[in-house]
Amino acid sequence: MRKTKRSMEKVAAGRPHAWGLALLALLAIAGSTASAQTVASKEPRVLDARARWELLNTIRADKFDLILPGAMRDNDIDMWIHSIRMGNPDPLELDLGAEFGTFVFFDSGADRIERIALSPFFLQDHSVYDMVRDFDDLEAIVEERDPQRIAINSSEWIGVADGMSHTDYLKLVEILGPVYSERLVSADQLITDFRVRRVNSELAAFAAAGEMTRRLFETALSNEVIMPGVTTPLDVGWWVQERLLEMGVRPSFGISTPGIIRTAEGGGRRRGRNEAIQPGDFISYDMGIRYLNFGTDFKRHAYVLREGETEPPADILHAWARGYRARQIIKENIKVGRTAGETLEHLAAALEAEGYVWTPFVDDERDRNIINELADDPRSGISIDCHTVGNTGNSEVAVGPSMAPFRPDRGHLVIQHNNLFAFEFVVHTAMDDGTRMSINFEDNALVTINGVEWLYPPNSRILLIR
Repeated sequence: MRKTKRSMEKVAAGRPHAWGLALLALLAIAGSTASAQTVASKEPRVLDARARWELLNTIRADKFDLILPGAMRDNDIDMWIHSIRMGNPDPLELDLGAEFGTFVFFDSGADRIERIALSPFFLQDHSVYDMVRDFDDLEAIVEERDPQRIAINSSEWIGVADGMSHTDYLKLVEILGPVYSERLVSADQLITDFRVRRVNSELAAFAAAGEMTRRLFETALSNEVIMPGVTTPLDVGWWVQERLLEMGVRPSFGISTPGIIRTAEGGGRRRGRNEAIQPGDFISYDMGIRYLNFGTDFKRHAYVLREGETEPPADILHAWARGYRARQIIKENIKVGRTAGETLEHLAAALEAEGYVWTPFVDDERDRNIINELADDPRSGISIDCHTVGNTGNSEVAVGPSMAPFRPDRGHLVIQHNNLFAFEFVVHTAMDDGTRMSINFEDNALVTINGVEWLYPPNSRILLIR
């Protein structure tokens, strides 16, 4: 059977022109119905139900045509069998286009992967499958094609590729018999590549999700929502939830509220989410939205001006500037072709060369101990958690390369063209009162053969609340 490794040049050949991606993003957020009146002037108009359905169908067809062949061949997979059991929702439901069923993909060596849906429920788009058959035909389908390596959605590594129930696995083994059952392997790496390799329609949809999140964030952290001395972080969180309902989207992870990470009293004190926001507070908001088959994850920051102030205090501005400079260094040093682990080592060296103190951000006390030992040291410390995003804003379940010391199981993954990731890092800097202030910067970005590119305007300033 023909097996060809896709070169980086072939992957890059399909990269979007900047103007083309911008046009797609505009089309993706141009809806036929307005949002609720309260947010109509502030939020991009999102797609109506039919347009969302059509866009998901377009993405699915492009992924099957352009991404699936390389993902299967680069992992030496002849057949991929993905099983979704009724009542057991699967992460790839929207990718494959049905709530449950068994989906078979076979590489015959032709340019196009053969696609068969067996007993699917509410199949969204029949045109992307070559045939729709009954599940009882699975044995004959496998025997006729005689695959040597069969990937299934069972994995010890990542949950996204572990949706097959134990009962379905036992049934599959019984159907295939001893010969073909010996050829079963995990589809975890195939699914990883299938998801992180993006088509233009996905990038347009994700850009729209990013812009929706950005506008919502920046309105939430403004005087339109926050009245100092009255509004609490919990009030802001519920306001955001109401806007998401009006927009027809949902949060990436639960109900989040802004965090008051430094109060007017100083000394590193934080304010509870039921305490009113006060002048002199520094606010950090971490949130994302789920739109279509995509999820965002980023942060915005705001400062509540005291009477007579026109900008934050000098030490806060200095801490912000150190973070902003770190972002430029990181942006210049993330490249396609390196593994996440190699990239992390490269970033640490580049940042230390610029005077930052590297803190490892691991699941023990080392990071905290280094921060404490720095005390009033004028150097800024930095930790990095640049993780893949895209189909989910949750960093713990998103598949793909992760430049984070506490996620070493994804350090071996190569950063590929069109990789969507959370550009996340924490910079902590000495303040005038002798404490250290940590600011977690996070936006979502794209890595292409040109380097890191933004899909929407990233965080460039501290938002001001009067």
